[in-house]
Amino acid sequence: MGQEKIAEERIRILFNQAEKQFDSESELSDRYMELAQRIGERTQTTIPANLKKHFCSNCDSYWRHGDNCRVRIDSENQLIKYKCKLCGEEKKYGY
Repeated sequence: MGQEKIAEERIRILFNQAEKQFDSESELSDRYMELAQRIGERTQTTIPANLKKHFCSNCDSYWRHGDNCRVRIDSENQLIKYKCKLCGEEKKYGY
C-alpha cells in the first residue's frame, strides 16, 4: 500500500471520528481536523473533495451544517456557499 493511500485512509478515519465526537467534544473534532490537514500536508495528499466541505481551512474546525456552519444556495450564480460561524471564513463551490 502506497503512502498516499495510507494517508487518505487515515484522513477519512479522522473525519469519521470527528463526526462521532462532535456532539460530546467539539474541541476534539477540531483537533482531528488539524491532524487531517497536517497528514495531507506532510504526505502531499489532497483531502478528498467530498470531505473538504466539512471543515474550515482557516480555523481548522469541523463543520456540521446548521450547528457551526451556514450553507446557502446561490441559484443565480450556481454556487453553494459555506460560511464558518466561528471565524467567518466563506467557501464557494459550483454545482
